[in-house]
Amino acid sequence: MLKALLTTRFYSLYNSVFYKSPFKKSRNLAIKILITFFALYVVASFLFIFGSFFYSICIPMISSGFGWLYFTIADIMAIALCFIGSVYMTKSQLFDAQDNDLLMSMPIPSGYILFTRMILLLAVNYFFELIVLVPAGVVYCINFSPTAAGIAIFLTEFLFLPLIPLTLSCIFGWLLAVISERVRYKSFIVTFFSLVLLGFYFYFMFRVNTYLQSLIQHFSAIGEKIRNTASLLYHFGAAISDKNAVSLILFILCAIIPFGIVYILLAHNFIKIATTKRGTVRVKYREQPLKENSPRAALLKKELLRYSSSPVYILNSSLGVVLILFFAVSLIIYRDLPYMFEKELPGLAPYLNPVFVALICFLSSTVFISAPSVSLEGKSLWILQSFPVDGGDVLISKAKLHMVICLPAVFLASLACIVITKLSLFQILLTILLPAVFTILCALLGVVINLRFPKFDWINETIVIKQSLSSGISMLVFMAASAIPALIYGLLLLNVMKAEIFMLICLCVYSALCLWLYTYLKTKGNRIYAFLG
Repeated sequence: MLKALLTTRFYSLYNSVFYKSPFKKSRNLAIKILITFFALYVVASFLFIFGSFFYSICIPMISSGFGWLYFTIADIMAIALCFIGSVYMTKSQLFDAQDNDLLMSMPIPSGYILFTRMILLLAVNYFFELIVLVPAGVVYCINFSPTAAGIAIFLTEFLFLPLIPLTLSCIFGWLLAVISERVRYKSFIVTFFSLVLLGFYFYFMFRVNTYLQSLIQHFSAIGEKIRNTASLLYHFGAAISDKNAVSLILFILCAIIPFGIVYILLAHNFIKIATTKRGTVRVKYREQPLKENSPRAALLKKELLRYSSSPVYILNSSLGVVLILFFAVSLIIYRDLPYMFEKELPGLAPYLNPVFVALICFLSSTVFISAPSVSLEGKSLWILQSFPVDGGDVLISKAKLHMVICLPAVFLASLACIVITKLSLFQILLTILLPAVFTILCALLGVVINLRFPKFDWINETIVIKQSLSSGISMLVFMAASAIPALIYGLLLLNVMKAEIFMLICLCVYSALCLWLYTYLKTKGNRIYAFLG
């Protein structure tokens, strides 16, 4: 039984990416290769980033006798990445999983259910840990000769380290579940705090070079302070660098004991945690006149309510909107940017506005609200299919949601470009229309892709939003649609035609594609939608 549960859990994780469409007998091998290549590219990028960081601090620290600080920093970074990457998944897997009632109706011990979910979360943490500790170990081996004892201790720490972030994720996941169920505007609160954390992350990334230089210049003082005030962190690194058995035992105990306590508490109360319906803030009913809407307006309102009720949906699919707004505000604040551009690169000054327009399109391509919209219907798909509304209108309403969320930010960015640059009427029209039409293209294309690669057997919405095949393909296609025209013009047509003429050609092509996609959704898309599920 335990083996069957584990197999089902990992198969569900695999199937979240390589979903088999009911309209095709088998998944195209080229698509699997493309997804694998993209995943390897992302992993390789992170390995390079962390490898460069550890390469810059390895020799100075270890040569000065602070090898323990080097490995402590690696452990802390691995714990942080594991925690950030799995805390929301822990909440959805342990406390908000939609298959809790189904599994508990079967003769399956609750401890087995909890154990299989913990194993899945542990496997995810091992993946994040690999991204950090492998570059740290490789950089050390390149610059210094490792011993057999050091390698054995390093592998031992690698084995037990993910228990620490998993313990923290369980605690914070439980807190998030309790808080989100007891507040009225939980979506707004979760989204707000997530954006605040995201803001701190971007601030840290902008300052990372400064912090790195400070760390290299003052690592001895930092190391002594950690040794005196946070001795447990010292033992994390000393176990590897000094081959200290006492430090290794302390590290293992720090990993196992808190995890064991949390696991025992969760196992003892798992049925209560999974089945309790927590109370929420009561809203006093106020009688209001009933408002009637047209079917299309009602469908759009339904999509807006679905979108606004899911912090995971908002944060993962709409981050590009925040980036577009940040870009627009930055242009308004730094109004002298065109003059700086002309001064530093006078030959490229005439292309400043096309570059801004291309950048707006690229930022818009990072928004994929429409990509998982069909799959998010899940088991409730039949409700919409039973309504006396046209299936094409249902699909178009999902594209409209994308437009309603993204287009205001795109227009604001276009207006900012118009304000800070001197443009002709023709250039102003292109600056407004091209990013807007491109955004509409992405909205329609996301629905079409999701219609061809749907996934309705998801356990929690995080999987279908972040890990589904539809979302991955949509992001790649959107970015390609924005980047390829810019590359073609920059490499082949820069000296052949004016940028405005090429932008007009792109506008015509995007408009024609939008018309074709709209027609497809209203005709063939309508027929496909009728037989989904």
